[in-house]
Amino acid sequence: MKRLLIVCVAILAMALCSSAFAKGYSHGKMSPDERVAHMTKMLDLTPDQQTKIKDIIVRRDAEMKPLFKSLSEANDKEEQREIKIDILEQHQKYRDELNGVLTDEQAKKYQEYIQSRKMMHKNKK
Repeated sequence: MKRLLIVCVAILAMALCSSAFAKGYSHGKMSPDERVAHMTKMLDLTPDQQTKIKDIIVRRDAEMKPLFKSLSEANDKEEQREIKIDILEQHQKYRDELNGVLTDEQAKKYQEYIQSRKMMHKNKK
């Protein structure tokens, strides 16, 4: 009985810690400057690349904001599906633009990062 209680307390503690960690993680809420800094650290961007990538990020955020707003306001499933397709197309356009600024080696490393994020996201579901 005591062992079961210890296991339950340990599981509860892990759940609370992971919840607190998840709340502290704000990748989606990073400013354009923070995202560029993160990419610079990860990909060793040149100053010219940093400027170009920041411009892409700012433009992408401006284009995506109305799409996400429309998605949250959409009532019917078909409308939501169409908006999600638009969002996916914008994501692909964004990645293509970024890849145009990156060297082949940086683009490969960035693609690996994107794939690892997708896998992490899948495993959370």
